[in-house]
Amino acid sequence: MIENDLSRESKESNIFVIVLQKYLPFWPLFVLTTSVSLIISFLYLRTQIPMYVVNAKVLLKDPNKGGGESKVLEALNIFSEKKIVENELLVLKSSSILQQVAKNLDLYCTVFIDGKTRLTEQYKNSSPVWFKAVNKENIYSSGRFYFTIDWNKGNLIIDNKSVPFGSVVKLANTDYEVILNPSYDKKIVVRKCFVQFVSPEASAGIFAGGLRANAISASSTVLDVKFQTSVPEKGVDILGELFKVYNSEGIEDKNEIAIKTLRFIDDRLNKVIAQLDSVERNVESYKSREGITDLTSQAQMYFSNISKSDGDISGTDLQLELLDEIQNYIRSKNKKPGTVPSLMLVSDGTLSNLLSQLFNEETALEKLKTISGDRSDAILLTEERIKKIKSLITENIVNIRTNLLTVKRSALANLAKNSDLLKQVPKQEKGLLEISRQQAIKNNIYTYLLQKREETAISSASTGADLRVLESASISGPISPIANKFYTAGLIIGILSAVFLVMLKEQFRSKVLFREDIESKTSVPLVGEIIQANTNKPIVIYDGKRTVVAEQFRSLRTNLNFIGLNETQNTLLVTSSVSGEGKSFMAINLAISFTLTGKRVALLEMDLRKPRLSPLLEISREPGISNFLVGKTTLDKIIKETSIPNLFLVPSGAIPPNPTELISREEFRNLITSLKGQFDYVIIDTAPVGPVTDALLLKEYADVTLYVIRHDKTPKSFLRMIEELKQKNKLSNMCLVFNGLKPRGISLGYFSKAYGYGYGYGYGYGYGYGYGGAYGGGYTDVENKSFDIVKKLTVFYKKLIRFFKG
Repeated sequence: MIENDLSRESKESNIFVIVLQKYLPFWPLFVLTTSVSLIISFLYLRTQIPMYVVNAKVLLKDPNKGGGESKVLEALNIFSEKKIVENELLVLKSSSILQQVAKNLDLYCTVFIDGKTRLTEQYKNSSPVWFKAVNKENIYSSGRFYFTIDWNKGNLIIDNKSVPFGSVVKLANTDYEVILNPSYDKKIVVRKCFVQFVSPEASAGIFAGGLRANAISASSTVLDVKFQTSVPEKGVDILGELFKVYNSEGIEDKNEIAIKTLRFIDDRLNKVIAQLDSVERNVESYKSREGITDLTSQAQMYFSNISKSDGDISGTDLQLELLDEIQNYIRSKNKKPGTVPSLMLVSDGTLSNLLSQLFNEETALEKLKTISGDRSDAILLTEERIKKIKSLITENIVNIRTNLLTVKRSALANLAKNSDLLKQVPKQEKGLLEISRQQAIKNNIYTYLLQKREETAISSASTGADLRVLESASISGPISPIANKFYTAGLIIGILSAVFLVMLKEQFRSKVLFREDIESKTSVPLVGEIIQANTNKPIVIYDGKRTVVAEQFRSLRTNLNFIGLNETQNTLLVTSSVSGEGKSFMAINLAISFTLTGKRVALLEMDLRKPRLSPLLEISREPGISNFLVGKTTLDKIIKETSIPNLFLVPSGAIPPNPTELISREEFRNLITSLKGQFDYVIIDTAPVGPVTDALLLKEYADVTLYVIRHDKTPKSFLRMIEELKQKNKLSNMCLVFNGLKPRGISLGYFSKAYGYGYGYGYGYGYGYGYGGAYGGGYTDVENKSFDIVKKLTVFYKKLIRFFKG
C-alpha cells in the first residue's frame, strides 16, 4: 500500500516537473504575452461602461383573499397564489406597460457624450438639453444626431439646423421640443455630443432586457425587482414609474366592470323615469276626471298586495333578463376582457364571485398573449381555468333561473288572487288602483336601480392598487465590469497564448525535435545525444577538455562499445538521412575520442560526392581513395597523418563520376582489409542514405552503423525509413545518435554567454529532462544553477502534496 502511494506521488511529481520544464525555458515569452494581454485588458476595461443594479421590493396583493370566494372554487383549486404571482411577473414586464413608462419619462431619446474611450449617457441634470416629443405616438428609432450648443446665442445646432431653446425641430420625421437644462454648468466644455431616438416599442424591449423580478420564496407574494442600467438615477426613475403605471392600469381594469355596470343602470333608469312620468300623469288625469280623492281601506290592502306581487315579478324578470345577458356573454365571448355584464345587479354571491374571477382570468390571458406565444404553458393553463369557470357559471345560472321561476310563479299566483278580490271594489276605485299599481311598480324599480347605482359608485371609488412598495428603489454596484475578472482573463489568455506559441513552434514542426519523436517511430537504439556546440570549430574534443560536448562524445564512445564496436569488430560506418545533419562532425570528434584512449584510428572520407573531412582537418584531398581505386597511387600515399596524435585521414581523392561503381570494386575490399589490420578502429564517413545508396553498399564492411539524426533538421518522415532499414537489415548493427540539440526556450543572462544555452536541452528526453540518464555525460555547475528554480518548485510541490494528504 505504501509502495503504491509512493509510486503515485512520484508519478504526479514527474508530471509536474515535465510540464514545468517544458515551458519554463520560455519564461520570457510568457512574461511578454501576459504583459501584452494585461495591457490590452486594462485598455479594454477603460472602454467598458459601468453597470449598476437598482433594487426594490414590492408586495403583490392577492385579489382572491378576503373576497369571499366560493367553497366550490376552493375545492377545485382553480386559483392559486403562486400562479397569480407568475402571471403578474409577466404583466410587470409586458411591452404595453414598459412603453408607457418610456413615454411618461421621455426615455425615447438619450443624450450621449462621445469620449475618448467610451460613450457616457447623460440623464436629467447631467444633460445640457432635453428633447421632448410633441406627439409621443409618432416616434421612430433613428441614428445619431450630433449637436453643438452656442450658449451666447441661446441655440442648438443639430442636423445642420440652428434651433433656439424652447422651439421645435423635426428629427427623424418627428417633432421634438428642445428644452434647455437651467441647472447645467455652462463652464463645462461639451464636445462630440449626440442624441439618439428610440421608439417606445424598442425602449420597452431594452427595459425588459434589464428588468428582473422574482418572488422571494415559492409561497410569498413579495417580489424582489432588479433593474440593470448604466445610469443608476435613470433606473430608480424607471422602477418608480413602472410601479405607478402597473397600479394605474390595474385600477383601470378593475373599474371597467363598474363603468359598464353604471352604464347599464343609467340606461335602465332613463327608461324607468320616462315610464314613471307617464304613469304619474295618468294618475293625475284619472283623479281629476273621476273626482276621486281616496280609496277604501280594503281596496288599499288589495292594492298593496298586488303592488308587492308586481314588484316581485318585476324584480324576478329583471334578474332573469340579467341572467340571459350573462349567459350570452358566456356563450359568445368576443375574447376581449372588460365586457362582463353588471356584476353589482347580481344578487347571488357565488355567481358574482365567479364572474369576477372570470374577468380577472380573461384579463390575465389578454396580457399573457402580448408577451408570450399563443400556445405557451401559461396561456394553456389560463384557458383551462377559464373553461372550468364558465362551466361553473353555466351550472349556477341554471340553479338561479330555477329558483327565480319558482318565485315568479308564486308571485303570479298571489297577484291573481288579489286581482280577483280587487274586482269586487267599485269601478272608479278599481280604475284608480290599476293606475296606482303601475306607479308603485315603477317606483320600486326606480328605487332599486338608484340603490345599485350608489353601491357601484362606492365600489369603484374604493378600488385599491394591487402593488405596494415595501422598499423603495436603491442603487448597488457597479456590478460590471469587474477589474479582477478582466485581469484574470488577461493573465489566462496571456499564458495560453504563450503555451500555444510554444506548441506551434514545437509540436507542429515537421522536423525531429524530441527524443520521444525518435523512440516512438523506430526501434533502433539511441546511443547518445550531442548538444549544439557554441563554436565554429569542427573539433570540440581533445585531451583535457571537459566541456559538456566533450563528455557527451566520451559517453557516446562508451555506448558504442556496448553496441559491439571493439578492437575485433572495429569498423564504424557513419551516415544520415540527408546532407547537413553533422555526420562529418560526428565522425571527426568520435575518431578523436577513440585516440584519447591511445588507439590508432583511421578516418575514411567516403562521401565521394561531397567530401568534407579533408578541408575540416586542413589536409590535401589528393591523392585519395578514388585515386587508389583506379590504380593511380598506393595505399601508403593516401593514409595521411593529421595534427591530432593517432588520428589518420584517408581522403576521398578526386571526385569521380561513378562513385557507386568504385565502391563495388575488389580494390575497395582490399583497402578496408588493410586498414582494419593497421588500425585499432576504422571510421567511415559516407554519403547520406536518402539521396544515394553508397552507405547501403558499405554495409558488408561495417561492424556497427552510427546513424545521425539532427535536431530541427532531420524530417520526421525519415524516421519511418530508418525503421525500414532496420527491419530489412540494410545496414549492419544500426544505432542512432541525436545531434545538434539546441536550447529550448529563450536564453538570457550569463548562461547563453558562457555556453550558448539556457535552461536545459529538454529536447533530448521529450519535455525537459536534460541530458543525464542512460547516455548523458552529467551536468556542469552552470547547468545545476540553471535548474535551481525547477528543483525548488519541485520540492514545494511535493510538500504541498504531503500537506493535503495529511
